[in-house]
Amino acid sequence: MATPVNLASAANTASLAVTTVGLDAMSYRTLANFMLAVPGAAMVASVEGYSGAEREVGRAGEKARTRVCFIDYDRNNEQAIWITEHLRNNYPDVHVFAVSANTEPERIIAAMRVGCIEYLLKPIQNDRVLDGLARVEAKQKERTRSKVHGKIITLIGAKGGTGVTSLALHLALELTGRNQRKCLLVDQHSALGDASLYLGTGRHQYSFYELANNTDRLDQELLQGFLLRHNSGLHLLDSPETVDVVHKASPSAVERTLAFLGESYQFVVVDCPPGLSDVTLACISQSDQVVIVLTAELPSIRNAVRYIEHLERLGFNSNKIQIVLNRHSKRGPLPDDRIEKALGRKISVRVPNSYNEVIKAINAGAPIPSGKSDFGEAIQAWARNLASNTDDKAMAQAHSGGVMSLFSR
Repeated sequence: MATPVNLASAANTASLAVTTVGLDAMSYRTLANFMLAVPGAAMVASVEGYSGAEREVGRAGEKARTRVCFIDYDRNNEQAIWITEHLRNNYPDVHVFAVSANTEPERIIAAMRVGCIEYLLKPIQNDRVLDGLARVEAKQKERTRSKVHGKIITLIGAKGGTGVTSLALHLALELTGRNQRKCLLVDQHSALGDASLYLGTGRHQYSFYELANNTDRLDQELLQGFLLRHNSGLHLLDSPETVDVVHKASPSAVERTLAFLGESYQFVVVDCPPGLSDVTLACISQSDQVVIVLTAELPSIRNAVRYIEHLERLGFNSNKIQIVLNRHSKRGPLPDDRIEKALGRKISVRVPNSYNEVIKAINAGAPIPSGKSDFGEAIQAWARNLASNTDDKAMAQAHSGGVMSLFSR
């Protein structure tokens, strides 16, 4: 059972709230003495054991601008890892510093992977603490500075084989080409997504899921190491290439990641596999628009109806649901009016049947040029409509201040 130490009234007025878990006596004294010299800082909770520490840390200093927790990784490494993971998932505004006398690279990497943003060696050095806090403050400032009002567009197929990936990447390329807008394509498939193959960029060793599992360390510098870059200027977050490992991330982590990406790009196009999994629903919840891609066949239309009904039951704004009819033909087996009657809504975009042209482009790893065919003209019109309805104004710069400015004095 955790034994919290009540540290006071300063918790309600501190701009920097510091908590500790399992810290040995010498490390705690060093840290506490140092924090006395930091204006605006307060030690708001000290939990002696690991059990129940997550709740104590999560509740402590909630009103503070910056929250940092120092966890001792020597007393019980497994428990320390467990607490770090749960803090990352449930209290993403808490920045975790590992404290340990162990210098083995494997231990350090393991701590960083589960969410520690700093690894401090014992005995604690004040300058190392200061450097770590300064980096936390810099990240917080970066997240609130010059954010973009990005539009997140999630594409999902009513069934497999409707051509979602091809449409997603061509749409993203067209959006990138319109006035050189900053655009990101996210391959959200849990394994063997095809976006990088279609674009001819080669695979990336890290995927969207690994980025989503590092939301506590997510900043522009980290993001750059995950990106694939197409010669058009389009950026891509790849899918995992392995099939023998299950890649996943919590829905909350996916939501936070997409929110960050929406602040970094004018357009984020998400290529989802068929089905409404928890991760796909997390993508949809962050989206300004969800695009259901279908073809003129009964199973595809039936599934689209079910998707729409399910999303409406979950409270998703029906006006944000768009229907794209791929491989459209005026002489198709099902006329457009019958499809619209079954769906209970209009078809938003019709993409002509250019199957042979698309397959040729896929095999060549060279997307279809903009506006050079009926297919290209349909994508161009779609992107033009999206771009015309998007506000590209950046958010006002946030007020400065906080821990970093206090240190500068």
